[in-house]
Amino acid sequence: MVANKTGLSDCSLESVWTVSDVLFCESRHNLSLPSWATRDVLERLRDLKDFSFRFLFGIIEQEQKARLQGGVLVDQILKNLTAAAHSNSAGLKLIAYSTHDTTLGALQMALDVYNGKQAPYASCHIFELHEESSGNFTVEMYFRNDSSRPPFSVTLPGCAHSCPLEKFQSLLDRAIAKDWEKECQLSGPDNDKEVIVGLVAIGCILFLLIILLLTVLFRQKSPTSGYQHVSSLGEDQS
Repeated sequence: MVANKTGLSDCSLESVWTVSDVLFCESRHNLSLPSWATRDVLERLRDLKDFSFRFLFGIIEQEQKARLQGGVLVDQILKNLTAAAHSNSAGLKLIAYSTHDTTLGALQMALDVYNGKQAPYASCHIFELHEESSGNFTVEMYFRNDSSRPPFSVTLPGCAHSCPLEKFQSLLDRAIAKDWEKECQLSGPDNDKEVIVGLVAIGCILFLLIILLLTVLFRQKSPTSGYQHVSSLGEDQS
């Protein structure tokens, strides 16, 4: 139905999500929606959109995806918290990131606290660092997705809401890439060296094959040695 109504030639989970997102944006800006976008259709599209978020960032290989997606932001946030705890944050009291809903979804999936729904406009995931006593710090998380009420408390699985900073870091170690080049399958210096050696070897083999081919062709065109037939026609006439 979506393909017929929108003209999409490739109606996949990703393209259906974009249709749902466009309709969502238009409705929030008080634009008229097409007649086929009924309440039932919008609800079904919303379900597919929410599923596509979970599929993109989790369901299969969630920890591996976390290290290559939301884990990048988790790593930076942990560095910010550690710097603040060690008074290396240049006196900063607040660090804010402006992101898309997909980035927020990837972050919450890496934290394993995603509620399964696309975050609405102006949602905010909050990390608070508290100094309980000299040198002892805890981290608290909150999620604000409703302006009519205080933020929701968010608890990292495996810890209390006020989670000690060291344990908070330890629990999220699974979401941090240890070898970025290897996990992303990027070409490093060693891989480049192997590629160069391989290309040189192939080049040498091709050069030898060309020499061999030229040698065969040269021998075929050169006059043959040994006995040859000599015509006796001239001797008979004389």
